[in-house]
Amino acid sequence: MAAALRARQLSPLDLLERSLARAEAWQPATNAFSQLWAEEAVEDARLVEVAARALARAWHPAAARGSSPPVELPPAAGIPIAVKDLFDVAGHETTGCCEAYRGRIALRDAPLVRAIREAGLVMMGKTNQHELAAGGTNLVSACGRTGNPWDPRRMTGGSSGGSAAAVAAGVVPWALGSDTGGSIRIPASMCGVFGLKPTTGRLSLEGVLPLSPSLDCPGPLAGTVRDLRMLWGLLADEQPTLFDPDSTDGGVVGRPIRIGVPGGVFAERVHPEALAAVEAVVRDLESAGISEGEIPDEPRLDGGDPQGLRGVWHRICFPEFAAAHSGIDRGLVAPSVLRWMERGAEYDAEARAEAARRRGEIAEWFRFRLQEVDALVIPTTPYPAPPADQETVDLGPAGVVEIESVGPGWLTVAANLAGTPALNLPAAWSSEGLPIGVSLVGRWGEEDTILRLAARWEAATGYRPRHPPFPA
Repeated sequence: MAAALRARQLSPLDLLERSLARAEAWQPATNAFSQLWAEEAVEDARLVEVAARALARAWHPAAARGSSPPVELPPAAGIPIAVKDLFDVAGHETTGCCEAYRGRIALRDAPLVRAIREAGLVMMGKTNQHELAAGGTNLVSACGRTGNPWDPRRMTGGSSGGSAAAVAAGVVPWALGSDTGGSIRIPASMCGVFGLKPTTGRLSLEGVLPLSPSLDCPGPLAGTVRDLRMLWGLLADEQPTLFDPDSTDGGVVGRPIRIGVPGGVFAERVHPEALAAVEAVVRDLESAGISEGEIPDEPRLDGGDPQGLRGVWHRICFPEFAAAHSGIDRGLVAPSVLRWMERGAEYDAEARAEAARRRGEIAEWFRFRLQEVDALVIPTTPYPAPPADQETVDLGPAGVVEIESVGPGWLTVAANLAGTPALNLPAAWSSEGLPIGVSLVGRWGEEDTILRLAARWEAATGYRPRHPPFPA
């Protein structure tokens, strides 16, 4: 899109009109958008077009020999984007898809939204999410549940489900989401797109409706690694360097790169097709010159408690959630979300202190294993997207589990507790034709490494984005 705009093969308004048409066509099936700003977006696209024409007229080498060209438009100017409904966008509601925040109009842009504006991107609207980001399914929302574009009867995963659905359906090339317990990676996995949870604290949370401030982490979703890297560069104000697809050494900064595959909790309550997808990613990376290192499973990451990771996450997230929304009208909050707040108020200081201690142990578990390898390869979700009304999932040899107990975030919360960056690859397809995600978990502050690995995987597999059939 950026190349076509620069070559003036089409205009920003052309792109936007296509995106708006796709949004309207997909909305009945996916309900991906909570707000669509067609008129405002058209005006923004026209402003980019006017600026591009003015720059083209202002300087021509033949007519202005010896003079300097004017400042160019940013390389992504004019490309559409969607933003999750918990980011402040000046002049629009920030509701987190919760009735209690209806009428809450943002006075200024969140810094990440401001970065998007400064890059010349055209914001089409806000995407649907699990209410107040308090869930991993996107089945609970004041705007109605989202539907998976591959099968609208199935969940998208959440809480950034609308963002993932919009990218998967080809409505926008990229979207902004947030990740507190897997809220970018879960829907990226279930909808079949790339999603990056950066190192916790790497991007600003100012102007972002909170779930759990010490765990919350904004990040990008996109259809390709190149697109993911481009949006990440805009948000982080840096330009990571991708692997050269023609390189054969698989090196990062002059040394070999290695991956590891942990077992334990990352292999026990997981669907066989998700485990097979991990094995396939490892084989693909090895064929591209990436070596595998040994990863010790002991001590167990969950401390021997089957609910260990989830329980630690609850005791950190829920109290912070209750405190962040202490003044809310609870009569306007969905019952399942209200239960999170109520449970948060019940945890005493001792429980919270124990959770903080365990959080440190979990971070140390990752730190030790990432000394020997550059990234861990794990399933993103325990299973592909289940039907929205289904309460259990059959994991084959691992048995039948309740979604309430072994939820979509069963495996993703670990990286949130540790604070490490993690990236979902749309790695495989289930026997039912549903996307299966595999995650690369990297060292703190080394988003560039897992982006490089993702690019290596993309090149090795010849991956190209697939979109579901256009609605009839």
